[in-house]
Amino acid sequence: MAHARTPSLRIARPEDTARFLRAHFARHNRHVLLLAVLTLLGAAALWAILYGVCCWLLVLGSATFEMSLTRIPRGFAILFIVAALCAIGYAWLDRRLTPNERPTDDKRVGDVIADFVLAIPRMTLAAGGTLAAWQSVSDADLAQAATLLHRLADEKRLPMSSVRLDIPDPTAALRILFALQITQIIEAHRDGNEFWLKLNALRPAALGLGRGGYADA
Repeated sequence: MAHARTPSLRIARPEDTARFLRAHFARHNRHVLLLAVLTLLGAAALWAILYGVCCWLLVLGSATFEMSLTRIPRGFAILFIVAALCAIGYAWLDRRLTPNERPTDDKRVGDVIADFVLAIPRMTLAAGGTLAAWQSVSDADLAQAATLLHRLADEKRLPMSSVRLDIPDPTAALRILFALQITQIIEAHRDGNEFWLKLNALRPAALGLGRGGYADA
């Protein structure tokens, strides 16, 4: 027995696409926030484990050298926090000075030690880096993005230089293009001396944007 096909929703107008984009960016922001919170919680758990290990080493060292240590000194926690903040600051500075994080074929011993020591500080900074993917777009941005997507669907691909026809403000154009690219709605590729935009094959199904500006959802 053949199953009846479920009717598909069609988005025919830029206004409808703008509403979908609002919901799409809201979902993206929720995922970004969740990932940032989980990363921060993971980093906090690792810091707590590291503090416990340091306390254990302190007690072990006091027993080895026959020191009378009945409890962890109060200043040890402050010392640990200061050291952690210094490590985070060094990791931030290292990332600023070496933005290319691609692994190299050969590493010096110092690099290996630095990777090990800075693992938790870098994970802590990663929470802030994840929040950088948060997209804040206005209603005007959504309307212009929808118009651009429908023109892109009609023409299949557009030169980057023609984006100004739909988004006159260069700052808004940069913000909108970044939001559409990071959420995998559009992609850019270079052909000769020109960068071209086209719809990403991984875009949501509701943005199929077929002929006539329709999209299957």
